[in-house]
Amino acid sequence: MEENKTSNAGQGLGIAGLVLGIIALIISFIPCLGMWAIIPGIIAIVFSAIAFSQANKANASKGLVIAALIISITGTAIAGWQMYMLRNAPSQIEKLGKELQKVIEEELDDDNLKDLEEALEELEGEIEEITEESIEEAAKAASEALKEFSEEVEKISEELDEEDEK
Repeated sequence: MEENKTSNAGQGLGIAGLVLGIIALIISFIPCLGMWAIIPGIIAIVFSAIAFSQANKANASKGLVIAALIISITGTAIAGWQMYMLRNAPSQIEKLGKELQKVIEEELDDDNLKDLEEALEELEGEIEEITEESIEEAAKAASEALKEFSEEVEKISEELDEEDEK
Protein backbone atom coordinates (compact mmCIF):
# COMPACT_ATOMS: atom_id res chain seq x y z
CA MET A 1 0.00 0.00 0.00
CA GLU A 2 1.33 3.45 -0.97
CA GLU A 3 0.90 6.39 1.32
CA ASN A 4 -0.25 9.52 -0.44
CA LYS A 5 1.46 12.37 1.36
CA THR A 6 0.32 15.87 0.62
CA SER A 7 3.09 18.36 1.02
CA ASN A 8 2.73 22.11 1.25
CA ALA A 9 6.21 22.70 -0.12
CA GLY A 10 6.34 25.87 -2.17
CA GLN A 11 2.75 26.84 -1.47
CA GLY A 12 3.66 29.96 0.58
CA LEU A 13 5.91 31.36 -2.13
CA GLY A 14 3.35 30.24 -4.72
CA ILE A 15 0.62 32.30 -3.06
CA ALA A 16 2.96 35.29 -2.76
CA GLY A 17 3.86 34.92 -6.44
CA LEU A 18 0.19 34.64 -7.37
CA VAL A 19 -0.78 37.79 -5.44
CA LEU A 20 2.13 39.80 -6.88
CA GLY A 21 1.37 38.41 -10.35
CA ILE A 22 -2.26 39.52 -10.11
CA ILE A 23 -1.14 42.97 -8.92
CA ALA A 24 1.33 43.20 -11.82
CA LEU A 25 -1.32 42.10 -14.31
CA ILE A 26 -3.83 44.67 -13.08
CA ILE A 27 -1.31 47.52 -13.01
CA SER A 28 0.00 46.57 -16.45
CA PHE A 29 -3.33 47.50 -18.05
CA ILE A 30 -3.19 51.11 -16.80
CA PRO A 31 -2.08 53.32 -19.70
CA CYS A 32 1.25 55.11 -19.21
CA LEU A 33 1.66 53.64 -15.71
CA GLY A 34 1.58 49.98 -16.69
CA MET A 35 5.32 49.86 -17.22
CA TRP A 36 5.79 50.06 -13.44
CA ALA A 37 4.12 46.66 -13.15
CA ILE A 38 7.41 45.16 -14.26
CA ILE A 39 8.75 45.45 -10.68
CA PRO A 40 6.12 43.30 -8.91
CA GLY A 41 6.00 41.11 -12.02
CA ILE A 42 9.68 40.17 -11.85
CA ILE A 43 9.45 39.54 -8.11
CA ALA A 44 6.37 37.36 -8.72
CA ILE A 45 8.21 35.37 -11.39
CA VAL A 46 11.13 34.74 -9.03
CA PHE A 47 8.81 33.67 -6.17
CA SER A 48 6.80 31.42 -8.48
CA ALA A 49 9.91 29.80 -9.97
CA ILE A 50 11.31 29.06 -6.50
CA ALA A 51 7.93 27.69 -5.39
CA PHE A 52 7.75 25.51 -8.51
CA SER A 53 11.19 24.12 -7.80
CA GLN A 54 10.28 23.37 -4.16
CA ALA A 55 6.97 21.76 -5.13
CA ASN A 56 8.68 19.68 -7.81
CA LYS A 57 11.32 18.37 -5.37
CA ALA A 58 8.70 17.49 -2.71
CA ASN A 59 6.34 16.01 -5.29
CA ALA A 60 3.63 18.44 -4.08
CA SER A 61 0.75 19.93 -6.05
CA LYS A 62 1.87 22.49 -8.59
CA GLY A 63 -1.44 23.91 -9.88
CA LEU A 64 -1.37 27.14 -7.89
CA VAL A 65 2.33 27.64 -8.59
CA ILE A 66 1.87 27.19 -12.34
CA ALA A 67 -1.06 29.63 -12.32
CA ALA A 68 1.10 32.14 -10.42
CA LEU A 69 3.91 31.71 -12.92
CA ILE A 70 1.62 32.20 -15.93
CA ILE A 71 -0.07 35.29 -14.49
CA SER A 72 3.27 36.78 -13.45
CA ILE A 73 4.81 36.26 -16.88
CA THR A 74 1.72 37.74 -18.58
CA GLY A 75 1.68 40.86 -16.38
CA THR A 76 5.42 41.36 -16.79
CA ALA A 77 5.22 40.90 -20.56
CA ILE A 78 2.46 43.52 -20.87
CA ALA A 79 4.43 45.92 -18.65
CA GLY A 80 7.56 45.34 -20.76
CA TRP A 81 5.60 46.01 -23.94
CA GLN A 82 4.30 49.29 -22.51
CA MET A 83 7.81 50.31 -21.49
CA TYR A 84 9.09 49.55 -25.00
CA MET A 85 6.26 51.52 -26.62
CA LEU A 86 6.69 54.56 -24.35
CA ARG A 87 10.42 54.67 -24.92
CA ASN A 88 9.97 54.52 -28.70
CA ALA A 89 7.06 56.97 -28.82
CA PRO A 90 9.10 60.15 -29.51
CA SER A 91 10.84 58.65 -32.53
CA GLN A 92 7.56 57.25 -33.85
CA ILE A 93 5.84 60.63 -33.43
CA GLU A 94 8.72 62.36 -35.21
CA LYS A 95 8.52 59.85 -38.07
CA LEU A 96 4.75 60.39 -38.32
CA GLY A 97 5.26 64.17 -38.41
CA LYS A 98 7.76 63.88 -41.25
CA GLU A 99 5.44 61.63 -43.24
CA LEU A 100 2.53 64.01 -42.65
CA GLN A 101 4.62 66.96 -43.80
CA LYS A 102 5.65 65.07 -46.94
CA VAL A 103 2.01 64.23 -47.74
CA ILE A 104 0.96 67.85 -47.26
CA GLU A 105 3.76 69.06 -49.53
CA GLU A 106 2.76 66.53 -52.20
CA GLU A 107 -0.91 67.46 -52.00
CA LEU A 108 -0.38 71.21 -52.08
CA ASP A 109 1.02 71.61 -55.56
CA ASP A 110 1.32 74.84 -57.56
CA ASP A 111 -2.28 74.71 -58.84
CA ASN A 112 -3.67 74.54 -55.30
CA LEU A 113 -1.45 77.41 -54.19
CA LYS A 114 -2.63 79.53 -57.14
CA ASP A 115 -6.27 78.75 -56.27
CA LEU A 116 -5.64 79.81 -52.68
CA GLU A 117 -3.98 83.04 -53.79
CA GLU A 118 -6.91 83.86 -56.11
CA ALA A 119 -9.40 83.24 -53.31
CA LEU A 120 -7.44 85.56 -51.03
CA GLU A 121 -7.38 88.28 -53.69
CA GLU A 122 -11.15 88.00 -54.10
CA LEU A 123 -11.63 88.37 -50.36
CA GLU A 124 -9.34 91.40 -50.31
CA GLY A 125 -11.37 92.96 -53.13
CA GLU A 126 -14.63 92.43 -51.24
CA ILE A 127 -13.14 93.94 -48.11
CA GLU A 128 -11.93 97.01 -50.04
CA GLU A 129 -15.49 97.58 -51.33
CA ILE A 130 -16.56 98.41 -47.80
CA THR A 131 -16.05 102.16 -47.65
CA GLU A 132 -16.91 104.90 -45.20
CA GLU A 133 -19.95 105.81 -47.28
CA SER A 134 -21.36 102.27 -47.10
CA ILE A 135 -20.77 102.23 -43.36
CA GLU A 136 -22.55 105.60 -42.97
CA GLU A 137 -25.49 104.31 -45.02
CA ALA A 138 -25.74 101.20 -42.86
CA ALA A 139 -25.61 103.34 -39.70
CA LYS A 140 -28.40 105.64 -41.04
CA ALA A 141 -30.56 102.65 -41.91
CA ALA A 142 -30.02 101.15 -38.46
CA SER A 143 -30.85 104.51 -36.85
CA GLU A 144 -34.08 104.84 -38.81
CA ALA A 145 -35.08 101.25 -37.96
CA LEU A 146 -34.42 101.95 -34.28
CA LYS A 147 -36.48 105.14 -34.43
CA GLU A 148 -39.43 103.30 -36.04
CA PHE A 149 -39.16 100.54 -33.45
CA SER A 150 -39.21 102.99 -30.55
CA GLU A 151 -42.27 104.75 -32.05
CA GLU A 152 -44.08 101.40 -32.29
CA VAL A 153 -43.19 100.60 -28.69
CA GLU A 154 -44.58 104.00 -27.57
CA LYS A 155 -47.85 103.39 -29.47
CA ILE A 156 -48.30 99.96 -27.93
CA SER A 157 -47.47 101.37 -24.49
CA GLU A 158 -50.11 104.10 -24.90
CA GLU A 159 -52.70 101.55 -26.03
CA LEU A 160 -51.98 99.38 -23.01
CA ASP A 161 -52.29 102.40 -20.68
CA GLU A 162 -55.68 103.28 -22.22
CA GLU A 163 -56.91 99.69 -21.75
CA ASP A 164 -55.80 99.74 -18.11
CA GLU A 165 -57.73 102.95 -17.47
CA LYS A 166 -60.94 101.39 -18.75
